[in-house]
Amino acid sequence: MLSISEALVSISKALRPVGIEAVQLDAAFGRVCAQNVSALLDAPPFAASAMDGYAVRFADIADDTSPLACLDVVKAGDRDVAPLAPGTCARIFTGAPIPPGADTVVLQEQARSEGGAVSFLAGIERYRHIRAAGSNFRAGDVTAHAGRRLTARDIGLLAASGHNTLRVHRRPQAAILSTGDELSSRFRAGEGAQILDANRPALTALVAAWGGKPIDLGIAPDRPDALVHALDGVQADLLIVTGGASVGTFDLVRPALERLGFSASFRKIRMRPGKATMFGVLAGLPVLSLPGNAVAALVSALVFLKPTLSALAGLGFEEVPRDCAVLAAPLSAVGPRDTFLRGRLDRGADGRPTFTAMAMQDTAMLLGLAKAHALTIRPANAPPAQPGEMIEVIRFD
Repeated sequence: MLSISEALVSISKALRPVGIEAVQLDAAFGRVCAQNVSALLDAPPFAASAMDGYAVRFADIADDTSPLACLDVVKAGDRDVAPLAPGTCARIFTGAPIPPGADTVVLQEQARSEGGAVSFLAGIERYRHIRAAGSNFRAGDVTAHAGRRLTARDIGLLAASGHNTLRVHRRPQAAILSTGDELSSRFRAGEGAQILDANRPALTALVAAWGGKPIDLGIAPDRPDALVHALDGVQADLLIVTGGASVGTFDLVRPALERLGFSASFRKIRMRPGKATMFGVLAGLPVLSLPGNAVAALVSALVFLKPTLSALAGLGFEEVPRDCAVLAAPLSAVGPRDTFLRGRLDRGADGRPTFTAMAMQDTAMLLGLAKAHALTIRPANAPPAQPGEMIEVIRFD
């Protein structure tokens, strides 16, 4: 069995970013830039006032306290601004172009206007409150780099730098198939005992949250021909299968995939839960097979599916970040596999995050998973851990 680190390396080697498409800027939030984007203009395109006040020649007020005649008013949006004559000033507002000849803006709080003449307080500094042309960015400056997931801040910057459309990576299409005769897709009152499929809805939500486009393939029964039919010819960037990947009589996913030409990179991982995680390639299509138990499937998804979607989306293979927390309650020793424990995060008296493992760690218990805030990772054969020790955690949100 591979370690988690070895499995991640194996997956990363098989992935390539998906194709590229052009989108309107207002649809680009959360998308990943496919190429560097450069500004088409300078910003600001001219020297502009940073404050409301008066545009002056500093030499006119440096040593002379005589009032200056105010002969013009300049506001944002004005284009043909007259030069500032020596011995005069101009009323100016934020964002307005600086009149030729002016080199300083005096705050309105530092000036007194009376009868068309303006006097200024002492202590004015030269060149203040003027945004130089191109001080934000210049034409040709890179305003978004390839491989960046675009935020609202990026969208604003790209709009200001002259762009209406962008080339971005497509959202990876992830086809999701559940397997198992025991599964039902929805509850039917009065039909007796039912086991409802939780994996597909949960994985659909995760794929969408992590930047992909989920494709629902439904539930395939535990019959070889039915599985081959469900798996054959899938049109997607990634195939995700849950259940049927262990070694039981009715664990038929791997044989069905192999009938279609599947080549496995690995079939098991030295982790708990999530041992029955498999990855490989089927006719160029990456295939990630997750355990059937809901908790195991979602833990494996957090560790392996998230970086897989990241790589396909053009972000690079980004492993899930780990934080540190203070252990709030003791933990028992663990066996020969890296072990993930669900728990709650709180905050200690010193302000540091604390972690308390949940009492129930059964891999089929979704209620506990839903209430948990994070996972802690106990290395294989780790000894007991005591309150106060620092541990690594992976946050769900």
